[in-house]
Amino acid sequence: METYIPFCGAPPLPSELWSRWTLDPILLGGLALALLAGLSVAMHRGRFLAAWGLVVLLFVSPLCAASMALFSARVGQHVLLTLLAAPLLASALPAVRWPALPLACVFAVLFWTWHAPAPYAATLQSDLAYWAMHLSLFASATLLFAAMRARPERAPAAAALTGAQLTLYATLVTLAPTAWHDWHLATTAPFGLSPLADQQLAGALMWVGGGALFLATVATLAARFLADAPQEPHARRPR
Repeated sequence: METYIPFCGAPPLPSELWSRWTLDPILLGGLALALLAGLSVAMHRGRFLAAWGLVVLLFVSPLCAASMALFSARVGQHVLLTLLAAPLLASALPAVRWPALPLACVFAVLFWTWHAPAPYAATLQSDLAYWAMHLSLFASATLLFAAMRARPERAPAAAALTGAQLTLYATLVTLAPTAWHDWHLATTAPFGLSPLADQQLAGALMWVGGGALFLATVATLAARFLADAPQEPHARRPR
């Protein structure tokens, strides 16, 4: 029976990491189709190209292979995918006038589900599970930020829920006394990290980096809302 090799390949050694680009023909073809489709509907092509380019880096560059060895690399990949690429894409595409709070709930459920031990392990044993994780996280985050952008006056509850659940997850990961994912028990040592230290680094990346990206996005939405708000006419002075 053949041993399954994850989509991004076997966990790399540090010496070979920078040679591990993921040039899978199906991946490259899918990215090319996404580029053509996105450019045909994007309202802001520059922002779309920035989001698309970031997604290419996340899955073609050696970060993809690094995520096979380090949980912190996988979390870093997800932070950039959902809190940077997704808001960029949402700002480039037509507005989505769906309620933001239910979308925040969907994103939270998907985020916690895919980072639980069993579903996470499944993504390392099946290409279908791997892409189900990333496509569902990216799509739900993009829809969430698009809805918040379309109706920023209704965004505070969704923003509060999203910020709270991401902070809670980062806190639990950082302070957990043991490593959660068995796969990484045998993959972190070549990088000079214990599995627990790798997990703590993942929590710190989400706590600091993810928090900063999320706050920047929320601040941008708030600034846009204030800029678009109708100005009160100046009161007339009594004669």
